[in-house]
Amino acid sequence: MPLTPQELDAFLAEPHIAVVATSGPTGKPHAMPVWYAWRDGKVLFHTGTDSKKMRNLRTNPRVSVVVDSKVAPYKVVVIEGRAVESAGDSALASAIAVHYLGEARGSRYVEQSGGPGTLVTIEPEKVISWDYARESNP
Repeated sequence: MPLTPQELDAFLAEPHIAVVATSGPTGKPHAMPVWYAWRDGKVLFHTGTDSKKMRNLRTNPRVSVVVDSKVAPYKVVVIEGRAVESAGDSALASAIAVHYLGEARGSRYVEQSGGPGTLVTIEPEKVISWDYARESNP
């Protein structure tokens, strides 16, 4: 069964690891785990300005993002959309690090990271979700 809009927002607000899949110039897929923020119905994450995923997104902004709970009963969200590149956001990068690591470790991580890199905003075109806890066939 799909998640309700409220369940989807609540699930994506939790600190799950997202896997971002991009496509290289030859069509070869590239998937990488990322920390992310869910804001106003969009996925936001930072990456290195010259990272492979950023180079791929500059050539082809189409992207898939998968977020799952990793423990049973599983919840999964698949987002297909387009990536928009913008300047890194230090405040957002700090908030994301603290969200995943807690205040002390997140702050230390930000101090050692050397800057936020490039901000990528995924504008969803299609969202698929399901909650295995509500499936009729366990």
